[in-house]
Amino acid sequence: MWSQKQRYIYLLFVVNIFTVIFMTVLRITMPSNFSVNSGLTGYWEDTYMWLTIYFDIAFCAVTCWQNEKINLSQSWHLVAADERKTYLANVSTSMVACALFFFLQQIINGILLLPGYGLNSFIQVYRDFQLWPAHYDLMRDVLLHWLFIIMIILLIYLFVSFANFASRMITDFLPFKSTLWIRLLVIAILVVVAVYSGLIIFSHLETLIDIKRMSPHANIIWQYDPMWLDTLILFIVNLIFDSIDLWFVHSFVEPKIANY
Repeated sequence: MWSQKQRYIYLLFVVNIFTVIFMTVLRITMPSNFSVNSGLTGYWEDTYMWLTIYFDIAFCAVTCWQNEKINLSQSWHLVAADERKTYLANVSTSMVACALFFFLQQIINGILLLPGYGLNSFIQVYRDFQLWPAHYDLMRDVLLHWLFIIMIILLIYLFVSFANFASRMITDFLPFKSTLWIRLLVIAILVVVAVYSGLIIFSHLETLIDIKRMSPHANIIWQYDPMWLDTLILFIVNLIFDSIDLWFVHSFVEPKIANY
């Protein structure tokens, strides 16, 4: 299971390196007015975070696809183990793969920022993502940022599995022959409903939770949205989706594999 995902870590990491080299050569040979004024170091200081996020999204999509291949693979279900444990191991290895890929990315980013920050660049790249304490940051807030990101990635994996399992169960009970297009339609409906419901829920929570405060030293109104509360909400949502997915695996996927 891990070896299957390990290949994609190194594959996308190599693509990431070549992308950085290509963008660097492009900026040197075809500099814009901005890059001439700020230099190559300034260009990467303003660009590396977006490039990291784009590759993180791509890697997350690849691991989602790999997760669902394993979830519905007959060869994996022939292993003498509880199907729910196999499912949890599948999600866990994807989370570890994401962590390793992000760590490798930060090594590249640290090298890119070496001219501007020196050896401190390897810490600065984590500070820019608010994953390392700066001068006035509390370690508690940094840990909450780490936990918040973990909850977001876990939610993506759990919801993709939920959409996959639910769409297969729905199409299996339809009176006519199921096709790929019907499954894609069901998945699209589930995604739209989930996103719409999430926007409604979070908008109401924002109204109820955000506290408008008046600064005693200036006439400024600002909103306070505690990170711990957002993380707690994501944790509860993840528990719900995880419970549903485990039920799908035990009640639907496992019997279906056993009947082959």
